[in-house]
Amino acid sequence: MEKNKNGLLAFALLGLAVGTAAYYLLGTEDGKKQLDRANDGVKSLTKSIKELSEKEAKRAAKLAKSAKKDLNQLTDRAKNAGRDAIDKASSKASEWANKASDTAQSAADKAEDVASKAKSEIKNA
Repeated sequence: MEKNKNGLLAFALLGLAVGTAAYYLLGTEDGKKQLDRANDGVKSLTKSIKELSEKEAKRAAKLAKSAKKDLNQLTDRAKNAGRDAIDKASSKASEWANKASDTAQSAADKAEDVASKAKSEIKNA
């Protein structure tokens, strides 16, 4: 029972404090001026926060755009480096294949010459 009385008393005091503050702010000229100043302060703070948020949002968008551009450039460089490596490997492989083909042709020509000489010597013998 004692708890209920204390709770009721605390609630009544809180209501009285809120009522007094409301009367002061709304019922007196000085209170109205204070309330207007508080409203102006809240509006100014809200405007400052909004401007700061817009400024930071633009800055973040600019950074994101720059990062995307850098990433695209790095991707292009990687692709070009890969293409260059493939082109070099292909060129070397082609060069080696040509050398192998030339060597094989040369060996075939020599074998044909040796065979022709051998046939000629056999006919002459």
